[in-house]
Amino acid sequence: MKAFSKIVISCAAAAAAALTLSACGDPAAEGEVKVYMPDGAPALALAQLMAEEPDLGREVSYNVVDASAVQTYVSDGTADICVLPVNAAAKVAGDGEEYTMLGVVTHGNLFMLASPEEAAISSSEELTTLVGKTVGCIQLQSFVGTVIKAILTDNGIPYQVIQDSSEGDADKVNLVNIANPANEISPSAPFDYMIAAEPVVTAKTKSGALKVAGDLQQLYGGGGYPQAVMVAKNSLIQSDGEFISDFIDEVEGSAEWILSADPSVIAEAVNGHGGANTLNANNLTADTVRRCAISFTIAASARDDVLAFIQKYNAVTSDSLTLSDSFFYGYEAEQ
Repeated sequence: MKAFSKIVISCAAAAAAALTLSACGDPAAEGEVKVYMPDGAPALALAQLMAEEPDLGREVSYNVVDASAVQTYVSDGTADICVLPVNAAAKVAGDGEEYTMLGVVTHGNLFMLASPEEAAISSSEELTTLVGKTVGCIQLQSFVGTVIKAILTDNGIPYQVIQDSSEGDADKVNLVNIANPANEISPSAPFDYMIAAEPVVTAKTKSGALKVAGDLQQLYGGGGYPQAVMVAKNSLIQSDGEFISDFIDEVEGSAEWILSADPSVIAEAVNGHGGANTLNANNLTADTVRRCAISFTIAASARDDVLAFIQKYNAVTSDSLTLSDSFFYGYEAEQ
């Protein structure tokens, strides 16, 4: 773990301990810790923990659940620790009253696909290529749509959301929701470009009929954006700061482990804890793992990037999300 992260974690753990008389003998510092994460790329962040189940001094259950429902485990208080999209975390826990963000675990796994004949879009200057084109996008009304809309907005590219590719405007980027990526992302789809996430990108480009035409992390700039974050119950942080520190250490190590681990071992670990084979040996190559951008950034260090993303999110949605400083683990200790 980086020295700065260790200092922040130590300070935060000390602060947490000060809020309780003692973690020793405290019932809240005993018992099972329930960890939830969405199926797919975010689950890679905890793959080593699920594969090896390290001894953290407490029983830990790892639960891989449907991505569309993961935030409910925070909103209803079921999860002690949860990985979920940053915008979802902001909605259900951004006030910092019940949960605190420990850190960012994924930094973008979105790519633009197209037929080999279409132009590649490798820089913001080339985004004008999309004007007049129809761009199919998974999760257009949620996180993924926010990213492409923010990229277009930042670069002054006009866009519109349409229901059907026949409604396109020659002077705008025409965004259409892809409801069923398994079937709708194909060479015969009525889109000029399609935005998808790993590991679907690997599966859809394997035959060569589609290519990766753009990297949304590169187009967003700054090395990507905070995508999935990890939150923990304040009661757990306060009662067992040592466990939280050790857990963060394991998550940071897992981000390094997956870069060299056998993909079949990774897939088996995720699917063995509730995964629906979204990750499998056929689509989980070393390149796939690399393009999932798994790395742990402690919340105090990620705060500015998270706030900047939420500002962009608010600008292109009808939401007005806010985040309390207390939501960011270790932030006050850093001051």
